Amino acid sequence: MSDKQPSAPQQGKPRKRGDGGEISRGGGRVKVHLHAVTDEQAALLRDTVNARPLEEVKKKTGAELHFDPNPSPVPGMKILIIRGVPSQIEAVIRFIRQMTGSQATLAEEVQTFWLQWVEAAFPDLESRAYFLPPVYFNQVPMIRLKVACQDVQVLPSEPEKGGMLKRLVDWFVSLRTSGKTHEKCDEDGLHLNERVANPPAIVEDSISQPVAVQDSDIRHDAAMGQVLFCLQNLSEKTGEVLVGITRLHFGQYLSEPCFSVAAAQLPRASSLPPDLPQNWKQGKFDVLLIHRHYGLVVCNVMSFGDITNDLKMSQEDVDKNIRKKLRDAVSQLDKAEAMLSHLVSDVCPGLRITKTIAFPNLTTDQVQQAISHDSQLTEDLRWCLKTTDPADITGVCLCCDHLSDPKTPWQVNSHVLKKLGEWWTRCVAVSGPESHMTRHVYRTLVAR
Repeated sequence: MSDKQPSAPQQGKPRKRGDGGEISRGGGRVKVHLHAVTDEQAALLRDTVNARPLEEVKKKTGAELHFDPNPSPVPGMKILIIRGVPSQIEAVIRFIRQMTGSQATLAEEVQTFWLQWVEAAFPDLESRAYFLPPVYFNQVPMIRLKVACQDVQVLPSEPEKGGMLKRLVDWFVSLRTSGKTHEKCDEDGLHLNERVANPPAIVEDSISQPVAVQDSDIRHDAAMGQVLFCLQNLSEKTGEVLVGITRLHFGQYLSEPCFSVAAAQLPRASSLPPDLPQNWKQGKFDVLLIHRHYGLVVCNVMSFGDITNDLKMSQEDVDKNIRKKLRDAVSQLDKAEAMLSHLVSDVCPGLRITKTIAFPNLTTDQVQQAISHDSQLTEDLRWCLKTTDPADITGVCLCCDHLSDPKTPWQVNSHVLKKLGEWWTRCVAVSGPESHMTRHVYRTLVAR
């Protein structure tokens, strides 16, 4: 689902234009809301013999309405697309409820539909693991090219440069090929030394106008992919029953345009408790596991470059850098725990939330060395990760000792699976099944 809220066609003169091209009018910003109705209710609203109810609702509310032409994921249901400001959307829903004689509250209808959607989308919900999305999508776009008969991923050139990047790669390939025989000429009759002396113009252009991508973004993508490959393989090997979600932002959960009107009806999603800072709702987590037996597991993935070789950092600076990342991770995990506890408290108050940190680029020894002389950070980590012994901190973190080779992250061998299993036992399964995690609670949490 896109985060961008589509603009509605203008009806009269708009008051002003909001962020992202949205049109603001009386009652708020134009949004699109998805409302589920049964086939019987849809037939009633489409009744062309009598008063054409849907047309009447349009006239009374000023909203735009139409049924989604695509099949609904839930059998026996239709999706009505409502476009308008929040007050119009609420009026439409109110009229529809009156016309169809619905007795359930909107919150009940919403949760019922989401539960039905979960059951239809994940038929093996209680017997296997699902990950959303099923494969990790890099934040940094890459393109695949052939170099010396090998597939390589490179940053795309700017759109206006067209195939310049490919020309540059082809040039390097030709140098490698021609280098085998210095006397061999290419298709243009140029010897190797002439080709080296006359590179294509793309070389200078590419250096002067690099793609605006941070190295840290690329490293984080690689770290996330590595962690997810391992978690997916672990769940398949051990038969864990869970739903894994990656890169979910609390702000999207609370205000996704298509669901915000419905989400506002839920007991906990519409407001924050007074003791939480308002900006915490913008927090995010890298990986959330909703486990059938162990509750919620939150993982913060921290990526590092080759800080000892690339940057020539001293050991003291390396440790300082690691400690800073650890403090950031503790802060983010504490926010995640507070928000998750709040958002699910109407479903299952006091649900167990396990927190962990993944360091795909660091060994457990490196992490242990960084925290060994900082008693305050050690105590903060102990409380955050809920360990009784400070010596157990690195044992409940995911380090490169537990993970697959970053060069081939998809190759999760038996040795890695053994290490992952030991981590899972120490970090997640150590307290046994969560007594609150019933079949109904599990399904409701996934739907929520």
